[in-house]
Amino acid sequence: MAKTDYSNEKEEFSPLFLLCLIFLGWLGIDKFVYIKSFKLGWKFALVKLLYNLIFVGVLWNIFDIIQYCRHKYQFDFREYFR
Repeated sequence: MAKTDYSNEKEEFSPLFLLCLIFLGWLGIDKFVYIKSFKLGWKFALVKLLYNLIFVGVLWNIFDIIQYCRHKYQFDFREYFR
C-alpha cells in the first residue's frame, strides 16, 4: 500500500486556526480546516472525536495546540513520531 502524504506545508501562524484548535479541535474540526478537504479529513476527525470519548483525545488536542504554537503541527498524529 502506498504511503499517503498529508503535508500541507503551512508555515504561517494563523490566530484563527489556533482558535479553531482550542474551541473546535475537541470535535476534530481542525482536521477539516487544515487539510481543506472532507474526503481526506473525515477519518482523522472521526478518530480524534472517538478518542475524546475515552479522554485520550484531550491529550491529543493539547499536544496539537502546543505543536501548532511551536510551528510543528502535523495533520496526521503519527507523523510526530517519525
